[in-house]
Amino acid sequence: MSTTVDTTPAGDVAEAVRRHGGGGPRRIAESAGLVVTHGQGPYLITDSGRRLLDFATAMGVAAIGHANPVWSEAVGRQAQRLAACVLHTPEHADYLERLAAVLPFGADRVALYSGGAEAVEVAVRLAQSVTGHRDLISFSDGFHGKTTGVRFSGGRFPEERVNLGVDWVHTLPYPRCDQHDSLSYPSCEEEGAAAIAALELCAADLDDVAAVIVEPVLGTAGNRPPQRRFLAGLRAVCDDRGWLLIVDESITGFGRLGRTFAVDWFDVRPDILVLGKAMGGGYPLSGVAAPSSLWDASLFAQLSATSSSYGANPLACAAGIAVLDVLEAPGFDDQVKRTARRLAEGIVALEAASPFVARNRGLGMMLGFDLVDPATGELAGSDLCLRLFRRCLDAGILIVGDVPEVRLNPPLILTEQGADEAITALRDALAG
Repeated sequence: MSTTVDTTPAGDVAEAVRRHGGGGPRRIAESAGLVVTHGQGPYLITDSGRRLLDFATAMGVAAIGHANPVWSEAVGRQAQRLAACVLHTPEHADYLERLAAVLPFGADRVALYSGGAEAVEVAVRLAQSVTGHRDLISFSDGFHGKTTGVRFSGGRFPEERVNLGVDWVHTLPYPRCDQHDSLSYPSCEEEGAAAIAALELCAADLDDVAAVIVEPVLGTAGNRPPQRRFLAGLRAVCDDRGWLLIVDESITGFGRLGRTFAVDWFDVRPDILVLGKAMGGGYPLSGVAAPSSLWDASLFAQLSATSSSYGANPLACAAGIAVLDVLEAPGFDDQVKRTARRLAEGIVALEAASPFVARNRGLGMMLGFDLVDPATGELAGSDLCLRLFRRCLDAGILIVGDVPEVRLNPPLILTEQGADEAITALRDALAG
């Protein structure tokens, strides 16, 4: 069934966004110069009718694809019943029950919010409240949001941090796995020894650490997995030091790695788990999961302390339930794993064939590679990245690739046939 909408010319849409939007518009939207009117499954459709395989998925949000009938029908039904309410609702209770069945062992209670940064702030505050300490250790190139506290994690905005006197956020090197591609990564045995040593050295200088926060796979930095046994070593250090371990699964959660959560894949126990992005299937929904013992020992034990105007509203809960309905359908996990394998094989072959592609990497449906300048072997400059990005669009695929550290976050509903279509498009776009 086609969708017909009244459209404004692309140039007028972009100009309206620039004129009325606060701050600068999205870089990737400006790079693409396209206007999307709707989506169907793994595709985005532009105002001119072009179909693009969506390997950006709104940075992982649209994990179950666009206009998913299970999700669309559930949200539509709920919108006709009740969208917002400050009292208990069946939808809230039902969603918490469904989440409890899939969360890692011990993370048995969840506070719901609307955005990932809000959830991270709550996770950090929960750790600080429970421990009575304030310092937060993060890792280089990690990204946890743009709000007042956590925007400085990952070593970002250093001058602003100094100017504002924020001295409780610390950044250590993230142990990227550079020795394995997306096919061989499961065999990585590296332990992140240098990162663990840096952590121990940092511990000698800090006596007020509340928690360590980590992305199990770096997303914004180009979908980069860690040396595989690092997270287990990080867990051991936190146990030894009495620190809490916050695992930010805003991107990796809800099936992206072929398991419900990355901590399942890496077999690591979090103290606090941050949830987001794919969680709502396109409706703003995030959460913080932690054991009862932490919630009850924190300032959040007070009535309304975890409340949020949008968090846990029945419309969000209906969206979240629909996402779980899709992910838990028989055979869905197996399809994700097969398709991820097909994509990884294709990306490895692409690197061998293209002079512009190097250092492919990733895990599950969270893949990446670097765009390089064939003349130098160095990361491609902005002009070359933009040219290759637009060639991908012309070939029928949207990637987060207007920068040299490319991210591929395909929808989890993608089939093996869709994976072949994507690889063909990338091969055509990135040929020499």
